[in-house]
Amino acid sequence: MPGWKQKIEACLAAGQPVCRIVIAEAKGSTPREAGADMYVTKEGIKGTIGGGTLEFEAMAYARQILAELAVNKTGDKTGFTRQFRRFVLGPHLGQCCGGQVSLLFEGFSLNCLPALQAAPDKNTTGYLHSSGKNLGLKDIYVPAEQPVLHPLFEAKTGQLQMPIERTETPFYLYGAGHVGRAVMGAVAGLCLDKIWIDSDDSRFPEIRDPAISYVPASDMTRIASHAPKGAIHLVMSYSHRIDEALVYTILKKGDFGRLGLIGSHTKYQRFCHSLKKQGVSDSSLDQLVCPIGLPDLQSKDPAHIGLSVAAQIASWLEADFF
Repeated sequence: MPGWKQKIEACLAAGQPVCRIVIAEAKGSTPREAGADMYVTKEGIKGTIGGGTLEFEAMAYARQILAELAVNKTGDKTGFTRQFRRFVLGPHLGQCCGGQVSLLFEGFSLNCLPALQAAPDKNTTGYLHSSGKNLGLKDIYVPAEQPVLHPLFEAKTGQLQMPIERTETPFYLYGAGHVGRAVMGAVAGLCLDKIWIDSDDSRFPEIRDPAISYVPASDMTRIASHAPKGAIHLVMSYSHRIDEALVYTILKKGDFGRLGLIGSHTKYQRFCHSLKKQGVSDSSLDQLVCPIGLPDLQSKDPAHIGLSVAAQIASWLEADFF
């Protein structure tokens, strides 16, 4: 998933000046959390800071910034600006949330592109965003001195420290049947590096999504045995025998992030009984989640299962990140 630098580069390379809006600080009840961002160009928007009146006002101010950069009213030859604004959601904007947010606005004209392209793509600490009157191209990309774990905003100094962008978690889905297709569709917007495995290439959809790696494999356990550390594995093939072999391989490898198995409590109990005979420990079996998905959603319709499983994966991602 591209980070803020790559997103801005893409806009500028397409000839579109852009204003990035970031929630620098969120207090009380707010529609999005600190760190959420969106990108505003003359052509449209990408991302969201929560919608409603707050987002409408923020977009209007972002377009005002872009207009000022275009006519160069201040004589700023860098074509870059950074500023913070505070919004009280209740009395100021008429929203029922009742909280307040501080927003970071960063405006980039086309001549910022070389400075962004010259900056390194990899950052191990985070980013420092400081406001001021004499900002130059050197202020666009400033690494934090120490690792930043969460957004840290200092209103008095006009400074926001941001962590590095989330990396995509490897996600291995075994099985391209009706439920597998529903799950893969439902997780499309999650921060996942999606690998889809099945023993028959014809099971995959005819129209392939470039964001997904399709892996036909006669022995799917070989793919599982080479998965990277921390991967999420979701097992839902057409065969209980294959499912058990996959679960055994993943549990014995032992360096996975999460492991979910489609099925019932009865299937879980039978698998545990069999896997124990094969030497899998109780502590390893405790990491197997079956049934997978939200317990309150009982429907067996593939679309419902897909949404239920995607919701559980989203909760895993949040727990691992925050």
